[in-house]
Amino acid sequence: MIENYYQLFDARLCIENDISGKNRNMAKTLDYIFASIVLSLVTFAWATFAFKNWIGALIFSCAFTAVAIFTVSYVQKKKAKPYSWERLELEFCLRGNEYAIKTLLRAIKNADFDNSRNYILLENGIIIANFKFSPLGASDVASACNLAAKHEKNEIFLFAKGIDRKAYQIANLEKIKLNLIKTKQIFRFLAKRNALPDLKKMRTKFDFRSLAETMLNRRNFKNYAFSGGILIIVSFITPLKIYYIVLGTLTLLMALLTLTPLGNGSITSPKVFTQLERELEDEYKRE
Repeated sequence: MIENYYQLFDARLCIENDISGKNRNMAKTLDYIFASIVLSLVTFAWATFAFKNWIGALIFSCAFTAVAIFTVSYVQKKKAKPYSWERLELEFCLRGNEYAIKTLLRAIKNADFDNSRNYILLENGIIIANFKFSPLGASDVASACNLAAKHEKNEIFLFAKGIDRKAYQIANLEKIKLNLIKTKQIFRFLAKRNALPDLKKMRTKFDFRSLAETMLNRRNFKNYAFSGGILIIVSFITPLKIYYIVLGTLTLLMALLTLTPLGNGSITSPKVFTQLERELEDEYKRE
């Protein structure tokens, strides 16, 4: 069986996804912060032509950026669904593929399909749900191809978190057309039909430590170093010398901080070993 043949191949290709809901929120917060910085810089640069001094241009830039970010945030909240597609994806991963199939069928009134726990047979294809906390690997794609071949279907619509890029080779080898249907597409389909399941929206409090850990991640070094270098270089050819030197210095300082132990994600790491040593010492004293 091709599924057994690619077990070792799957072990190499499967990529664990360790992004938590908290990290997503931190990333969204960073998006707003960096968008504010970029917008304020652009606005400030153009405002210098309209104002006689840089203080007036700076005040206008800050005010314009604040209004723009507030407007965008307000519009997004108005258009917001009961919860995000990530929340639906988490529910599918937790409750299994049968739940995902039943949720889809409930959205289609009077649906008459030949379906099982994790698939729905179409006239020329097959819908297969295979939700995991990580992208699907070779053995998962091989199982889907075997199921499609069993029902004599040559096209697969695979509901999944993602598929490893090299795992597509399995479908090509079996001459089966493989289509990845992401949770975001399922979410839109269910929302359009007013068929989203009633799920509690996850509420995460703003965590300054997590934000700092994300900003000081060692992988951000090249971004900070490049941006800081450009700002310092620009300071030599612009009349706003102090402004660009200050921003460039702060950015390069962030680059240096990513090279310290703070860049290893040690800000929020629990002190489990300290606690373990303390309890072992207490146990030793009692003996």
